[in-house]
Amino acid sequence: MDSISGLVAELSAQGLVSRGRRSKAYLKETGEQENRALLRRCFLQAGTGLDFDAYQALVGREIAGIVVTGHPTFGFSHEQYSLIAGLIDGSVTEARARDTAGACNGRPDQNLSLEYEFDQAEKALLNLQRATAILYEEAAGAARELFPEDWKKIDLKLITAASWVGFDVDGRDDITWMTSVSFRHRMASLQCQEYVTRWNKIRPEGEEVVTGLLDRVAEIFAEDVARLTPVPDTTDAVRSFARYIVESRAETESILPHILSQLDKLIAKEKDEAQVAGLIVFRGLLNNFRTGVSHIHFRLNSVQLHNAIRPLVALEKDPDDPTGRRRYMKAASKLLDHMQSRTIGYESILHEQTTARRLFMIIAQILKYIDPETPIRFLIAESDTPFTVLAALCYARMFGVDHKVDISPLFETDLALARGAEVIEELLENPHYFAYVKKRKRLCVQAGYSDAGRYLGQVAAGLAIERLRIKLIKLWDKFDLEDVELVIFDTGGESLGRGAHPGGFGARLDYYHSPEARRLIAERAIAYKQEISLQGGDGYLWLQTPGLALATVTRIMENLLAPVEEVVDPFYENTDWSLDFFMTVKGFNNEISANRDFLQLISLLGTDISYPSGSRMTLRQDEGVVSRPLEKLSQVRAIPNNMLLHQLGCLANSVGGVGAAIFQDDHGFWKMYDQSPRLRHLMTLVLTALDLSDEDFLGAYTSLFRPRYWMHSARYEEESHDHDRMLRLAKMLETHGVYEGLNRIELTLREDLMYLRDAIADREMPPLPYERGEEERTSYILLHVLRMTLVQKIFLLITRIPRFRDHKGHSVDDLVLGILRFQVEPTLELLREIFPLEGDYDIDPLNPEKITYKGDNAHGYEYENREIFDEIGETYSLVRQISQALTGFVGALG
Repeated sequence: MDSISGLVAELSAQGLVSRGRRSKAYLKETGEQENRALLRRCFLQAGTGLDFDAYQALVGREIAGIVVTGHPTFGFSHEQYSLIAGLIDGSVTEARARDTAGACNGRPDQNLSLEYEFDQAEKALLNLQRATAILYEEAAGAARELFPEDWKKIDLKLITAASWVGFDVDGRDDITWMTSVSFRHRMASLQCQEYVTRWNKIRPEGEEVVTGLLDRVAEIFAEDVARLTPVPDTTDAVRSFARYIVESRAETESILPHILSQLDKLIAKEKDEAQVAGLIVFRGLLNNFRTGVSHIHFRLNSVQLHNAIRPLVALEKDPDDPTGRRRYMKAASKLLDHMQSRTIGYESILHEQTTARRLFMIIAQILKYIDPETPIRFLIAESDTPFTVLAALCYARMFGVDHKVDISPLFETDLALARGAEVIEELLENPHYFAYVKKRKRLCVQAGYSDAGRYLGQVAAGLAIERLRIKLIKLWDKFDLEDVELVIFDTGGESLGRGAHPGGFGARLDYYHSPEARRLIAERAIAYKQEISLQGGDGYLWLQTPGLALATVTRIMENLLAPVEEVVDPFYENTDWSLDFFMTVKGFNNEISANRDFLQLISLLGTDISYPSGSRMTLRQDEGVVSRPLEKLSQVRAIPNNMLLHQLGCLANSVGGVGAAIFQDDHGFWKMYDQSPRLRHLMTLVLTALDLSDEDFLGAYTSLFRPRYWMHSARYEEESHDHDRMLRLAKMLETHGVYEGLNRIELTLREDLMYLRDAIADREMPPLPYERGEEERTSYILLHVLRMTLVQKIFLLITRIPRFRDHKGHSVDDLVLGILRFQVEPTLELLREIFPLEGDYDIDPLNPEKITYKGDNAHGYEYENREIFDEIGETYSLVRQISQALTGFVGALG
């Protein structure tokens, strides 16, 4: 085992290096001066031919947003992520990375709590803010070149940062209302400290007013944090905090406006242009971030909203039920007809039982006591009906926050993507929603690539979301929305299966917000903001250092500031072909995701094959020591779903159905491929996924669960005890009963992959955005082979577990199944309870009865623990190390 352990460590280091190479190719230029020059060029090109007012309109509005989330993709330790970041920016050589990888914590950090995720998010957001300052410096510098008489009047916005870490309660009950309140006050305190530090570096000599005001506001929020440590959790404590907050806010409301007014005066009178530029940048940051390191996004599930509003509208059925749909919409509208805002306090939140009302109350308190100006997003997951959005609007108005809250439905299911534009159209026909949108001057929606990708296939998901986008854009033709901004938040992860196009951030943005959609928006002169998510540790990698954050911002700006290309793409002209292609890919993946055999494949290695990677549970079900088999795909979240496909060496939801679509119309496909930039862009994602897939890996993993494989192995095993164990294992796997389904699903996926490989075999395809070297390919294969070997060892060790009476409702067969599903740690914990290492009691050697007899429970089970349980545990640890190493080669956890 020592030699295998050394080999795994060596291959794991190579996995980190591979991750660094792939990420460097993705992010491209990372030098600060180079990215400054690229940004300056972007602004000079965008500003050429414009007058000052037009340039101000361009740089003074939000065109991009980066949203950090707490999704469980913390697949490496902080030390490992730092190594990867060094490989990306060149501060760490590959040789040094290989040498030092072994000294790093070789698994994700142990304390993956919500608190840990919040701290990591705040570090990432501060790096993003520092990159934003450089962005502002270059935008102001370009203004000085283009408009030397007017540039001092420039006011900057361009990009926003947002976070939902600590504010996302969809599927979580560990985020209390006071957690969200406390996190928001901490964000305010941290931001004010950042202002003080930055201001002390640039303040004009002798300036005292802004300095004093910044110090004062920083003191107030620092005191808030002190009052919230520990978090108040009793009625008396909440009342005490409420009294403090009211008394302390007597002076704060006017501080920020006063600072901004003073900055305007300083800029107007300052003669030194470098000093003016610094003041302009500071004013831009203060206007953008105000009292928070980012905006915040609350998120909940539509069911939580329905439960809250149920008694107010007599909601007895699903709001989309055709027998009650119109009645419920009328009831919500009637509520809004007469809705008066209510005044609430912290004690109101303490006693509120419904999540939806509680969230709107928290929003009211944030606007009242922390930041009255920065808008707050209210995301609604699984929002398939207009009633859901009206329900949210009812509560926004009830608690007096509808002037600052942007209610945003999330569309990511097949049904929601198909009807999302109709949902928004019906809402715009409702006078209350239309008035709300006109008042806010923005319409916000969220599109999800993760769940859409696994149910429709990533290619079909991308096309479905593009179709939704185009339909939304065309609503501007029907309604009076010329003064309304369209905000689309495209949310996905860093893996191919969750929407991260491999070509880099520019290609990723073109995948989300296609050139065709951009053309339609430009044609209608719609104000548009593009938001993307950076989820968990894998997403925070792009903000790991100020330099990487600047590179990320630069790539985004290069894409969004570029002029819209007028290219005729036959993909949008020959809609019969495009629709057939879409329906074939979607149909294939719909069938796969509903197939019980695919569920067995997804469960084959189990989510515990990899280390825990976040505070959120991977399964949407109660997990016992030995969980039940999956009954539907929705029980597994999108990230572990993708992770399991990565670990099987088959990126099925990224390549699935494309082979079948080409096989169906080979001539038509290649004709379209040669002429359509959009199809070629989609195929780059598919071919990258194909490069990481091997149907022989899939076949090898599934064969380990086939009784026939072990019977065949036993035939050639000369050692009688190993021969018998293999036969016993074959019988266990027959009882496990998954092998027939695995055979069927393997053949289905293998056939589709072969169609795709055959289709491109005789074609000269363009190079992939990142081409793996021979060493990487060999290491990738070797890791899979090693893990198959280790899995076989674990399976044979299972056959040596002694029989025992049922323990806590579990039989020996239950525990065997637990290990076959790779629920190794809880199963070993039970086995060590049943077979303790130490005996239950000792006999006094001086006892007068001279006892020589000892019962069974006086002896420890040293042999079982050392030779079986410890061996299983050590082998399983290596299996998980290999899983992490494979993540490095694939480029994302899930």
